[in-house]
Amino acid sequence: MKLTLEGYRDRDDVTSGDVVRAVGRIADPSGPTFVILEDSAGNYVQAAGTDGRYIVESRTVYGEGFQHYRMYRQIAGPDAADVVYHRKKCDRHPPRRCPLRVRKSEICDLGTVEFALCAFLQTGERAPSLLWRDVTDEEMAAATRRRPEDEIRTIRPGPG
Repeated sequence: MKLTLEGYRDRDDVTSGDVVRAVGRIADPSGPTFVILEDSAGNYVQAAGTDGRYIVESRTVYGEGFQHYRMYRQIAGPDAADVVYHRKKCDRHPPRRCPLRVRKSEICDLGTVEFALCAFLQTGERAPSLLWRDVTDEEMAAATRRRPEDEIRTIRPGPG
């Protein structure tokens, strides 16, 4: 497995100690804001966040497709959108203030982050004891959303 920690060199042949240390680093007020644990097939579990508020996601790859999941917890009352701040460096936002909009039920603590990553390291699968919501359609919509800077405005024939 490969461990990616924002601002650090990727590590291969990861141990559970490496994962625990990486998760501990994202709790540091000036530390990295995301961690990814990925197997050789491209399946992964990742976590992002700051200030004691994190999200955990997982991707399962099959052929050319994938399914993307976000961990959630059951809460009482409305499950309105909330913000988890992440990314130590972002071109559009102050450091550690890049907003990631998620449902309140998708925000978890550091212990859940550590459990999810360590379970993936041990089994190569999402932890079945956690609740997972399939967000594949949301991920596909975001990936294919047109942005004005991506559009071709004028097509002109080349010199001929």
